[in-house]
Amino acid sequence: MRRKTLILSLSILIVVAGSLTIFLSLPASPAEKISSCSPASAGLSTQEVRQNSSLLSGFPITCLQISNKTSGSIILDGLVYLAENSAEQAQGFMNVTGFGNCNGFAGNGIECVGMLFNFSSNQEQCFWMHDTIIPLQQDWIAPNGTVLSIFQAQPENDTSVCHPAMYVLETSPQVAIPVGSVVTFG
Repeated sequence: MRRKTLILSLSILIVVAGSLTIFLSLPASPAEKISSCSPASAGLSTQEVRQNSSLLSGFPITCLQISNKTSGSIILDGLVYLAENSAEQAQGFMNVTGFGNCNGFAGNGIECVGMLFNFSSNQEQCFWMHDTIIPLQQDWIAPNGTVLSIFQAQPENDTSVCHPAMYVLETSPQVAIPVGSVVTFG
């Protein structure tokens, strides 16, 4: 009886371990994992380190890459702050003078390039620049990673700009990200 229990327990353990391996190798949302910017290459651990006392120090960090859908050429590659909860999304880049170093993870050729807002569903997302003192390009992104709409937001403008999306990226207005570009992160 004990041998059957041991064999059954080992079988369950093997199935669970195999499932976990498959789960961990699944692509990141919204498309596949980014090859040039990985959490390891950026010095990220599975538990995000929040190292400093800046306004953005509580934000998790992730890798992000944007490529031209037609040519496949890379438009933007780097780290971003990840705004996933309502407090982070309300804060955004308010009262911040630049992107900083993504809480100490940028360096070794990997730049901090903005903030990605990750919403729970694909719906109308409205953005404004209240108390935001740096100009930003805002990119509304579909669940599949396609850039749907772009807006050049001006500092301290309280006018809302709304588009349907699952994600919104705020980055430098000097980056030319065309509608139809493909965003991957993770």
